[in-house]
Amino acid sequence: MTGPPQRFRCIALDAVGTLIFADPLVSAVYSQIGAQYGSDQSAEQVKSQFAEAMHRADELSVARFGEPGRTNEEHERDFWQQVVRDVLPDLREPQACFAELFEHFARPESWQCFDDVGRTLTELERRGYRVLIASNFDARLNRVCDGLPELREVRCRVISSLVGYRKTHPGFYAAVAQFAECDPSELLMVGDDFVNDVESARAAGVTAVHLRRDGVGSLFPAAQSLSDVRRLGSGRTEKDSRPLGEIASLTDLLEWLP
Repeated sequence: MTGPPQRFRCIALDAVGTLIFADPLVSAVYSQIGAQYGSDQSAEQVKSQFAEAMHRADELSVARFGEPGRTNEEHERDFWQQVVRDVLPDLREPQACFAELFEHFARPESWQCFDDVGRTLTELERRGYRVLIASNFDARLNRVCDGLPELREVRCRVISSLVGYRKTHPGFYAAVAQFAECDPSELLMVGDDFVNDVESARAAGVTAVHLRRDGVGSLFPAAQSLSDVRRLGSGRTEKDSRPLGEIASLTDLLEWLP
């Protein structure tokens, strides 16, 4: 695998689907907790409705802030309340169910790190990269990271609700560069969401790599179109048939970076 076109100073890593995944899965938890409050929605029904509910984020942002991609802590809480209403429309006690779900996903024990995370973070630090987490989460992510041994030492965390912008807003990546204390050209973004982590990063002048874990750990299915993924180098090996802007694990990232 050919190396990167330039030396990066900072590596920004998405959280959910890249570093961590919910265990049990989000759809299963919604179905199980929803059943306690009168919902008959199965995990499969929840999963099928989740993507559409998540994609309402910009609609709600425009209604509150006058433009897509803006956010804050209050907005994120209201957004997740709307998600619960959308995917569990038959709840008897929607407020109580939302409160339990919101707290569930704030607990570190509701999440696990992928097997390649600990080694990757240790090796990136050894090589001299500054590592940060860049996520469309809310302040609960700090509690989650502090409770996971692999992540608690990554103190630089760019969280959308705390910086005021969600991916794909360019303001989010401006905040990432500011927190990283580097020029956008010196920053590499790595994430599992093609639109949020790759397309929007590149639009903001940040090089990005798409991590495809075959949907494992994602909240909803990732974008499938990869025709616009630009190669980050020109060479290919006989064994490596993937575009160089695409990796299957964080171990691939270590093989690619110097």
